[in-house]
Amino acid sequence: MFGLESLDVLIGLVTIYLIFGIACTAIVEACMTWLNVRSNNLEAALKEFLHGKQEDNQSFVDAFYLHPLIQMLSKGEDGRPSYIPPVIVGQVVESLITDNGTKTLAASIDSLPDNRIKGLLTVLASQANEDTAKFRKAVEINFDATMDRASGWVKRTSHTFTLVVSLLLVVGANVDTIDLASTLASNPESRAKMVDIAQQHLNDTQKQVSSLIVATDKDMLDIAKKQSESALATVKLAEANMNSAGLHLGWSNCPTGIEWLTKSFGLLVSALAVSLGAPFWFEILQRFMQIRTSGLSPRETKPK
Repeated sequence: MFGLESLDVLIGLVTIYLIFGIACTAIVEACMTWLNVRSNNLEAALKEFLHGKQEDNQSFVDAFYLHPLIQMLSKGEDGRPSYIPPVIVGQVVESLITDNGTKTLAASIDSLPDNRIKGLLTVLASQANEDTAKFRKAVEINFDATMDRASGWVKRTSHTFTLVVSLLLVVGANVDTIDLASTLASNPESRAKMVDIAQQHLNDTQKQVSSLIVATDKDMLDIAKKQSESALATVKLAEANMNSAGLHLGWSNCPTGIEWLTKSFGLLVSALAVSLGAPFWFEILQRFMQIRTSGLSPRETKPK
């Protein structure tokens, strides 16, 4: 099998990875939202960045979260946002230490107890020459630097969740790359149907991928619920599409003996592929479909 047939097999596999990649991404985002991974990481970063106490001996971080500008980003008085724009951080820090502009920067910082936050703010105010606009900008820059370091933990956590979820999805649905490739290679009707499904998903998936937003507003739990529902719908759609193309997912027969080695390898390949994510496979599918369309000779026709 060469040429167009081989390309159609690849298109079929990539389409399967794309569909399950969408479901995987949605589930991972929902899990991270339910578990408050991002909000907890943000709080930990703020505790490092704003470590210390105010003049009244209240924790600077606690006062930060009680500020009206932060409360607007949270759900409820005890809620914690998943993301705070750096410009808001600069405004809130300035507001807290100057008592909403009623005190000068120097006097406000000097009245703070001796701790890490006082030392940091003293340096930033000195570098800004007591200019409040420059001071806010310096706070924003330092907050960004702290979040850059802290975001590595979120990325590692997300990567772990993605690998686990992709493996569970693939094993649960029996998405065996070796078996699927073999079926596609030997069945022209399946290849033709998968090409049609691929074209349909190119038209629809951009909206799905862009809708997998990170839950950063005060309706995080609602977003997580929608992401979970979207993932389940995507898996059901995948099963329906695969069945219509003659690629039957699920477990009907249990492999025996040496078959387990081949099956395990096929499932592992699928899990690693799905873990790469929907955006990755969307771009690959776009390129393959462009090659297929531009590569047809005048004597060849598209499969119906």
